[in-house]
Amino acid sequence: MTLQPPEVPTAQPDGVSEDEQLVVAVVSPASLGSQAAHEVEAAVRGVAQVVRVRSLAELFARANPQHAEPLDTVALIIATDEVGSLDDVAAAVDHYPAVASARLVLLTERLELTDVGRAIDEDLVQEVVAVPWTPGAIGGRAAAQIRRWMRDHRPDDPRRAQLGPDDDEPASLRSPMLEALGQSTDRLTMAFIAACEKVLGPRPRLHLEPGVRLTHQGQPVDGVYIVVSGAVALTRHTRVGEVTLHHATTGRIVGLVSLASHGRAFVTATTTTDVELILLSIEQLDRALRENPATEQNLAALIISSLTKRLSRSEILQVEKIELAAAVEAERAQTAQALAALEQARLELLAQERFATLGELAAGVAHELNNPVAALERASDHLQEDLAALMSTHPDGKFVAETVQAARTRPASSTRAERAARRSLEAVVGDHDLARQLVVLGMDADTDPEQVRALAAQPERLEAALTAASIGRQGRNMALATDRIRGLVSSLSTYMRPEGEMDQDVDVCEVLEDSLRLTAHRLGGVAIERDYENVPAVVGRAGELAQVWTNILSNAADALASAGLQARESGQRFDPHLLIRVEDAGSGQVRVDVEDNGPGIAPDVLPRIFEPRFTTRHGQVRFGMGLGMGLAKSVVDAHGGTITVRSQPGSTCVSVVLPAAASPSGPHSSHSQEMS
Repeated sequence: MTLQPPEVPTAQPDGVSEDEQLVVAVVSPASLGSQAAHEVEAAVRGVAQVVRVRSLAELFARANPQHAEPLDTVALIIATDEVGSLDDVAAAVDHYPAVASARLVLLTERLELTDVGRAIDEDLVQEVVAVPWTPGAIGGRAAAQIRRWMRDHRPDDPRRAQLGPDDDEPASLRSPMLEALGQSTDRLTMAFIAACEKVLGPRPRLHLEPGVRLTHQGQPVDGVYIVVSGAVALTRHTRVGEVTLHHATTGRIVGLVSLASHGRAFVTATTTTDVELILLSIEQLDRALRENPATEQNLAALIISSLTKRLSRSEILQVEKIELAAAVEAERAQTAQALAALEQARLELLAQERFATLGELAAGVAHELNNPVAALERASDHLQEDLAALMSTHPDGKFVAETVQAARTRPASSTRAERAARRSLEAVVGDHDLARQLVVLGMDADTDPEQVRALAAQPERLEAALTAASIGRQGRNMALATDRIRGLVSSLSTYMRPEGEMDQDVDVCEVLEDSLRLTAHRLGGVAIERDYENVPAVVGRAGELAQVWTNILSNAADALASAGLQARESGQRFDPHLLIRVEDAGSGQVRVDVEDNGPGIAPDVLPRIFEPRFTTRHGQVRFGMGLGMGLAKSVVDAHGGTITVRSQPGSTCVSVVLPAAASPSGPHSSHSQEMS
């Protein structure tokens, strides 16, 4: 039956006066307990009180401080088989302060014990005594256990001397072997030599210098060396060379292990200092062992002492080996990490080198484009001048010139507006094709109907007007194309020149517009909404920041393209949208948000997007204008800013916060929207 301890107040088991008597609890319901209690009481009288209880439950009840007659500190519990499992005792004693430090002696008639595992594990069982015992033995064992309890818990209590000598005093060691084991190696060596000389007579001392080999590995051994003084090293030849074994724990008897190994030396023994020793042949050693029992005892003690030292050294070496293996494994892991980091750095350098080469080529192309663009602009200007001169001699030159200028400066109109104008003009002239031609000339519902009919009634003048309008539109297209090329060249130049001082004032909105121009070909059909506040400039390099925005926009374009493809495959409608927001984040910071309505980033991927060269494109690496989010983060970090990503299905927002300069960068439109 497992005992369930009650809740009792905790206390220190040793927190009692030294004058207080200790308690020896004899737990047994049988007469065997009375016999044990009688012997113990005679042995510990004056130091401990013997209490007889019939069960562990009774013992623990009296150990409760709330009991009517609570026990003082119990130093020893003597229990018989009838009390039950000792594991139950181990499970309960910690809950009773009075018995928490008690030692336990088991009196048993059993030859096999299977219920003491926990008690042994918790160091509760100190001794097992077989029943019946020699009369008086229990008293002696109880006194010894109380003495050891006082040694551990009350070392200064003078009553300990009443219980007999301590274990470390030679008088308490009655066995010659145990007494010998308690002596030093030097004393054992001298005693062994004396025992041998008592049989063999005085033995000559051999004095050897360092470097003398006493045994040779693999060679026959016909005697032993007794080392009186000096040091001997043991070495063994292995596949990796000579290995020194137990230099500090060789022992005083050299060659004895070899005698037990078929008479051949297991190792080579070599003196490492000046050595004094005695040589005994096998026959001499055998005679000394046969004729003097003290020789056997001292030799056994010497061997045990030597093997103990070697075993301790072997265990230390094993621990050191395990620790070294763990250290090597840690170093290997660190080396692997370092190699991985070096490989990452190498790939980044290669990417940067390719990017630098691409930058040089792009800068060269941009420079070369400037000349033909300038030529186009000059040609356009000359064409306008020549056309104006030509029109001055034409009979209807003023009308043609005005038509050309109107077509050149007229803004593009939507398809819906053109359809409405065509229907209005068709109602005036009654001809669908003629109405379409009049729309080309810029006429609409607001044009005077008489002017429309007058022009329609003059086919030759209408044809000249259509030609003039075509010339004007082509001039406008030429101007727009040259402006577009100049803008792209300017943006490309900014993008490809990231170098510069970090204290430059950079207009975030202008850099964003440069990046949008560079990525316009990838944002076709995407509704781009701009929300630019009037924010200060930021401190940094415009080119590097342009690379960051370009990478973010490229990633958004990829996400929107993927979402569009999935929508088409499933027969659903998808309207790609991109919001670019620039705002004052407060505390001298500027925030830029780029948000798309793409499919979002998977939760398991999101924490890794800032890893170097991490991609979600199934292992494909594309060397475009994007840096990768890892390098983009390094650029933002270098500018003293932060970059974060929030994503869920249908929305991904990349936020970049940068420290602002002292003054605003200039006004920008609060809201604008366009279709790229």
